[in-house]
Amino acid sequence: MYSEIYEFPRVIIDSLARVKAIDEIAAILRSKDFATVQVLGRGTSGNASLFLKYLIEVRLGILVADASPSTTSIYKSPIAMRNNLLIGMSQSGKSTDLVEFARTAIESGAYFVAMTNDATSPLAQLAHHHIDLVVGPELAVAATKSYSSELLHAQLLVDAMLDETSPAHLAEEADRVIKDSDLRIQKATALHNADDIVVLGRGYSLANALELSLKIKETSLINVPANSTAEYLHGPIAALKESSSVIFLAPSGQDYSVIAPTVDRVRAITKNVYWIGSSEYRADGETFLGGSSIAHESYSCILDSTVLQLLANQLAVAKGLNPDAPKGLNKVTLTL
Repeated sequence: MYSEIYEFPRVIIDSLARVKAIDEIAAILRSKDFATVQVLGRGTSGNASLFLKYLIEVRLGILVADASPSTTSIYKSPIAMRNNLLIGMSQSGKSTDLVEFARTAIESGAYFVAMTNDATSPLAQLAHHHIDLVVGPELAVAATKSYSSELLHAQLLVDAMLDETSPAHLAEEADRVIKDSDLRIQKATALHNADDIVVLGRGYSLANALELSLKIKETSLINVPANSTAEYLHGPIAALKESSSVIFLAPSGQDYSVIAPTVDRVRAITKNVYWIGSSEYRADGETFLGGSSIAHESYSCILDSTVLQLLANQLAVAKGLNPDAPKGLNKVTLTL
């Protein structure tokens, strides 16, 4: 897991070298003028698909629905998907309920784009277009570089739809973020042994908040709730205690005012506050764990994804656990 996190700068370089293929797919998608879009994914890929949902809605102005695989895999219900674009994300491309949903969607008229790490996988073979995540073999059970690559390729696809390019020196910034965060997290010893942790994000960073929660659950075997900073004020904050630790996902380029009310409420209850993303919002006594300095919110989220992965890895190691072999988990999850 640790070594695969460090591979992400290479993934960025390889992905940008192949961006022409994504441009060609985007040109075809633009010509079809879809009425609706759905995103499809489970687990880590489900979190990445949430990031894509935000990108499409915010940048392209198209309403996006989150696909419900159980409608076809369990209830066998046909869904009219004429003039619908379905975008599926999966590291393995083998999850049976995702494959079944995609198959039914295509038969019902959907146009399907798959993002996977295996061009020969069932999901990739079903797709009208396949976007390779180019991460190479991912051996750790807990996904790292494949998640970051899913975020990156979601961004590249939307960029291509708008005929935009990525910020300069992206791979170099990713390398800096990883090395800087690695050292900062090593020093955050108070968090290493915490067992009451809350993770909060909003907008683009909500995907990373959910993914950090999942990664800590997978590797440290403790329940870590994740919420939107807005949703957190609608009830969950009632469970926050003075001894709780709160991690805010606040990417560079984000409007701080959208999370400020929650930050103020949290600070009134606990002093154990940590930041991933920008360091400028940190108050005295709070801990910055690292993040991108690019003044571009969604791209910063992509680079910040490596910080949450490093954090989950180090928390597990501090607890004497093996993050590469989480209890009861397999690399490929086959759900009906």
